[in-house]
Amino acid sequence: MLPSSNLIALEGSFLIERALSVGLAIEALYCVPAREAWSRSLLGNGLEPIILPETEIAAMAGYPFHRGALAFAARPPTPSPSEILSPQQGRTTIVVLPELGDPENLGSAFRNAAAFGCSAVLLGPAGPDPLCRRVLRVSMGASLSLPWARMGDPGELGEFAEGGYTIAACVLDPEATELRAWRRPERLALVFGNEAFGLSAPWLAACQARLTLPMRQGIDSLNVATAAAVFLYALS
Repeated sequence: MLPSSNLIALEGSFLIERALSVGLAIEALYCVPAREAWSRSLLGNGLEPIILPETEIAAMAGYPFHRGALAFAARPPTPSPSEILSPQQGRTTIVVLPELGDPENLGSAFRNAAAFGCSAVLLGPAGPDPLCRRVLRVSMGASLSLPWARMGDPGELGEFAEGGYTIAACVLDPEATELRAWRRPERLALVFGNEAFGLSAPWLAACQARLTLPMRQGIDSLNVATAAAVFLYALS
């Protein structure tokens, strides 16, 4: 468990190094004896690593832990949606996940968004914490480096529309435009729905376009993170 709600857990050397690379402050670092030299060279700021056997680190983590290092870092502040409204010119893509419920899907979506050059991720008022342990692991730390914010309601997408973004819902709808037939705008916000029910009516109504992927008969959908990867690759 986390010592404090203001700290995030970083499991393994990759996430610890990623956190340091984006400027997070490490508050405590626990590692096995074999990782002591690495941990001391990494910290280098007076903070002493705590050397423990793997069994004790596993007890702290709460599951059989074989990553050799566990750290806790100060949680960064969460920006508002207006703070991540990209001022840059040219092609920009934002992923919007207002009703996603599964942390593994969220982690995969963050990783995909980072891989295909998205500028930010927008979330709804509820759902998994992008800095929880599972999302951090699945995203390979992408949720540490890719800006994200939470929206309180669909109306907040209006600010992005006013900023020149086309808000496009990615849906299962035979009346929607097939992705391959659509010409993307320069500034684009792609909105993906919940794993079980897709996009609810209020979020769908806030979108200006509806896009879909054609599928073979008998298959009704893709995993939402997989669908996001397909859309992002095709539109990148």
